[in-house]
Amino acid sequence: MKHLIKKITAAALLAAVLFTSVNISAYAQTAETNAKTAEGETTSAEATTGGAIAVTPAAITVKKTSIKSVIPGKTSVRLKLTSSGKGKITGFQVYKKNSDSDWVLKTQIRKSKATYEDTKVSYGNSYSYRARAYYVDEDGNTHYGAYSKTVTVKVTIHQEKIKVKDKKSILYGKTIILYKYGDGKVVTDPTKYVKIRPDKYVLYVNKSKDYVTAYAVSGKNLIPVKSFICSPGAVTPVGRHKTLTKYRWHELLGPCWGQWCTKVTKDGIYFHSIFSSKRNSNSTISVRAYNKLGTTCSHGCIRVQAASAKWIYDNCKVGTSVVIYTKNGYEPFSKPSIKKIPSWHTWDPTDPTAQKLCKKHKCHKYAKK
Repeated sequence: MKHLIKKITAAALLAAVLFTSVNISAYAQTAETNAKTAEGETTSAEATTGGAIAVTPAAITVKKTSIKSVIPGKTSVRLKLTSSGKGKITGFQVYKKNSDSDWVLKTQIRKSKATYEDTKVSYGNSYSYRARAYYVDEDGNTHYGAYSKTVTVKVTIHQEKIKVKDKKSILYGKTIILYKYGDGKVVTDPTKYVKIRPDKYVLYVNKSKDYVTAYAVSGKNLIPVKSFICSPGAVTPVGRHKTLTKYRWHELLGPCWGQWCTKVTKDGIYFHSIFSSKRNSNSTISVRAYNKLGTTCSHGCIRVQAASAKWIYDNCKVGTSVVIYTKNGYEPFSKPSIKKIPSWHTWDPTDPTAQKLCKKHKCHKYAKK
């Protein structure tokens, strides 16, 4: 009996195993069929749309990044970013090293070639930069290339000595020393950055362009240091003169009064501020005359802004050479420009003795930005 039970049990187990095997085989066949069907549907979909499903490679090569040039300007550093080699690129990331020696991401530019200008710089300081290219694939994943070499630049100016060869220039044959920024632009007021100790100054008044250039004389060289917009007159005498005397306030034709007056000729040609209608008054200037600066409109004197008149008064000793001319050749500085003032603004915004008026009216440098 026991033997019979064992046979029956064994047979039952065998049947169960066979049933399971058959079901597993059937399931496998069904799965294979489903897979083939799905594959056929996918192929059919591809044929319908006319394109294959995009497959993102395991690794995408991003082009090599380089900072082609670092150009320090007046108030900025400009970087030109390029890429090279095989690979793809969407844009660049630019990093700057801060005072804690940590790299900080400054910007991300979505261009294959780009220029980045950093305006958060100051004269005399050094700054380090590096960049890397990146690529955004079709799935929105970002791939980064290696960092460029680090470049360090100092925001500063340099000297350039030139001999003027323009025969139409009043400076023809003279040697001048220019100060330039790293991008090659001329510094129009180098005294802001460097100490210049001249032997003396000389003032050149261009009557045809209505502005004055002040040069520091250093040996046989001339260093242009300032330029002032002005209003000379038709009768302002062309030629070479020497300053004769100076007055803090002086009565002019009108009668009217000017500040920081420096006499140029014996017959009463002066450098002076815009005239005031009241004696020694800094708040009654002629707004019309101020707004006409840069044109030939005076009775013969050389009108300038208050700050310009004061600079001449403070820095140019009696006996300073003044050259008045009408030539149109080379000039180291371009003609300065100024903004006009409204009729109620009856004081010169550059006048250091009238700054309280600008402060009261919240205009010019006191205006809210």
